[in-house]
Formats: sequence, structure tokens, C-alpha cells
Amino acid sequence: MREIEGLIESGYKEVVLTGINIGDYQGTSEETLADLIQIVDALPGLERIRVSSIDPDEVNEQLAKTILEGRHTCHSMHIVLQSGSNVVLKKMNRKYTRQIFLETVENLKKARSDFTFTTDVIVGFPGETTGDFEATLEVMHEVNFAKVHMFPYSERKRTRAALFSDKIPSQIIQERKDIILREAERGAFNLRQQYVGKTMKVLTEDNGVGHTENFFKCSSSFKYPTE
Repeated sequence: MREIEGLIESGYKEVVLTGINIGDYQGTSEETLADLIQIVDALPGLERIRVSSIDPDEVNEQLAKTILEGRHTCHSMHIVLQSGSNVVLKKMNRKYTRQIFLETVENLKKARSDFTFTTDVIVGFPGETTGDFEATLEVMHEVNFAKVHMFPYSERKRTRAALFSDKIPSQIIQERKDIILREAERGAFNLRQQYVGKTMKVLTEDNGVGHTENFFKCSSSFKYPTE
């Protein structure tokens, strides 16, 4: 809280609450993440609060309600996908499933149709079949993410995944990476198209660039093409 108050005094209008397993946050008096957001939301001078990098199973009813009903909470969240395949998610030792991810997204969208999502995706995890990869593409197509952070699998020593024998060839990883990036741009474009002609509030950052509350990047320096 002291850190955020210092940022506000320095003129900052937006803060992002993030961390590793942020949904498991517990304060000194056993406050939950939802409790923390409510406390931050009451601070004068702050205009936006974002929650970033959270697993879908951690977005419980209390947290969803807090974000949906907050005064300054943005209707956009970075919810981690990693893979649309339950088989791959299990191998990654993830606590959630494809169904839990989609249900979390659906519940937030049902409450606010303008709610948007960003996510992380990993391609080429050991044992990822064509069907597993296509399952990820299906989720991307269904959600239309505002932005996708795509990571090709890279081996880390002394991890369980490093011991798997069914590694994916680098050429296939590169091909899947390119497909994901194209699908991510297609989905983001389709999402933005739904807002063409609408007036939205933008918090400007450097060089006239800024974001809407639901994380559309905007620029005041757009130039119309000339002949």
C-alpha cells in the first residue's frame, strides 16, 4: 500500500497487481487478493487497477465480483492458458483444465460483454501432438484474445519436462509458433473490429500511445495514408 501511495503521489494513474501464483495471495491478517484489490480501489487519485498473470482456477466468485464491481478495476485480465489441451496441461502439472479456463472467461464475459482477456501460450511442450496444438488454436479462436504472449518451449535442466523423451523437433516448434502468432493477430483484429466507431477513454502513456480500460492499444499519432 505504501508503494502504491508513493506511485500516486508521483503522478501515476494506473497500477498492475501481479506476481507468481497471485491468486494464492494472503495478507498478514489473512486478506485475500479480492480484499487487497478493494483496499487499493479506495485510494484517492488512482484511476485504474489491473490484475495480471493469474490462473483461471484462482478467479473465484469473490475475486470476479470485486473486479466487475470495483470503481477503478479494469474489465480486462491476463488469465494464463498455456495450452488448450488437457493432456498437455496435466503434463505441465497445471491445476486447471481447458474447461475451467473457458468457464472463467464465459462468466466474466456474461457479466460484462466488453471484458477482454490476454494470455500466455506455450508451443512445442514435450509430447504435444497435432491434436493438442489444434486444441490451443480452438481456444484462441473461441476467446479472441486482446493479446497473446507466445513462448516456444525451451528446456530447463532439473525440471520434470527435461526428462521427457518425446521432445518436439525445433522445425515443428517454429511452424507452430508462426501459426499461433498469426492466429493471435487475427483474433485481436476481430476483437478490435467490434469497437470501431465507439468512443472510449484512453490513458495516454509515452509518445501519445495509450490503452483503453479493456486493453486496446491506441495512438494519437495515427496518420492517414497519402497517395
